[in-house]
Amino acid sequence: MDRFKKIIKWLNAERIIAIVALALTCVSLVYAISINSKSNEQIGFITDLLNADALDIAYNKSTEELTELEKQKIKVAVERASKAKTADSYFLQGFYYTKIETQYKKAIKFFEKAIKLKPDLAEAYSNMGVAYEDWNGQHEKAIKCYEKAIKLKPDLAVAYCNMGVAYYHWNGQYKKAIECYKKAIKLKPDFAVAYCNMGAAYSDWNGQYEKAIECYEKAIELNPDYAEAYNNMGNAYKHWNGQYEKAIECYKKAIDLKPDYAVAYFNMGNAYEDWNGQYEKAIEYYEKAIELNPDYAEAYNNMGIAYYYWNGQYEKAIKYYKKAIKLKPDFAVAYCNMGAAYAQGKHNYEKEIKCYKKAIDLKPDYAVAYFNMGNAYKHWNGQYEKAIECYEKVIKLNPDDAVAYFNMGNAYGLSGNEKKKIECYKKAAKLGYEYAIELLKDMGETW
Repeated sequence: MDRFKKIIKWLNAERIIAIVALALTCVSLVYAISINSKSNEQIGFITDLLNADALDIAYNKSTEELTELEKQKIKVAVERASKAKTADSYFLQGFYYTKIETQYKKAIKFFEKAIKLKPDLAEAYSNMGVAYEDWNGQHEKAIKCYEKAIKLKPDLAVAYCNMGVAYYHWNGQYKKAIECYKKAIKLKPDFAVAYCNMGAAYSDWNGQYEKAIECYEKAIELNPDYAEAYNNMGNAYKHWNGQYEKAIECYKKAIDLKPDYAVAYFNMGNAYEDWNGQYEKAIEYYEKAIELNPDYAEAYNNMGIAYYYWNGQYEKAIKYYKKAIKLKPDFAVAYCNMGAAYAQGKHNYEKEIKCYKKAIDLKPDYAVAYFNMGNAYKHWNGQYEKAIECYEKVIKLNPDDAVAYFNMGNAYGLSGNEKKKIECYKKAAKLGYEYAIELLKDMGETW
């Protein structure tokens, strides 16, 4: 009895964990030694036994961000299961290559192998859809996978949620996305991710920010540590009548929960920049976002915008736009912004127009780039004809752009065509442009 009491006293939490870890290691060694001599069926049995926790994660967390511990469990399980030719083993490897390694082509091959062995494995179809969605946004293929998963397992809430994500990204089919999220929530009322995703859809669907915030609040109620929901709620407050203080509170909460959350720092920078032009603070948060993610092209671009407006530091702005473009060569917005910076200071019209042309090459329907290029041509040695062509392109893309009509009128006026100038001013006035209205009054013109 005394010896038993001594053993109990000796056992503490750390020693218990060490003993369990040692036991698992021993099992793994036995498994590794014997794996080559066992049949596939035996291997499958042992793999299932060892990887039950990892499989549970894979089956139930396809929409959520994995913790580092969960990633490690999946990685170890995949290493153990790599020689086992079972449906669960292939499924686990597919999940690993989708969520952790982001090698989507490889992931899809493993899901296909899992389905070949187990044709009714709905979760494999659902996760294969995630791989297609994340692999250059193959939305249509992803949705077909989700539909197959739902046909096999009508109560698979995660498949509905994933399908909502695909519709959200596929040309902004927000209504369909919300329908999917609602079905997912009906099947799984505590599905925090579905509430968060539904909030994003409401935000982007004609700015239904109030509904979006309700969704984010519900997601946080279900998962108080949900940093992404706080971040998204911050975005909704920022856009809903510029509630910047509330937005910043949300971003700070997201960062408290997830200190390495570069996106939340980036969004907080945006909020400070938009809130009475607090550019110095904005730059501070963009720098933090870049520190956490050195390849964050959007943060470099926005830092360039902040320097542009903060006492006209155009050279610094150009420097950061160049960094953004180096990281993301197809970044049309950064080219357009860099053109605007060249327009200031030394007025390098040649470089300015070159930037706008590159932006338009990357994004042919980029009305802002055409508008800015029109302004550049108008001021650069009076290339009024080219300026007018640019404004006409803007109006074709956006028929209600009153300022484009007005600027085109100015270009016609400078070229000596008074009749066309007045026609353009009248169109701008009909669209409600006050400055055009005042000029026409002074000229004694009606519209």
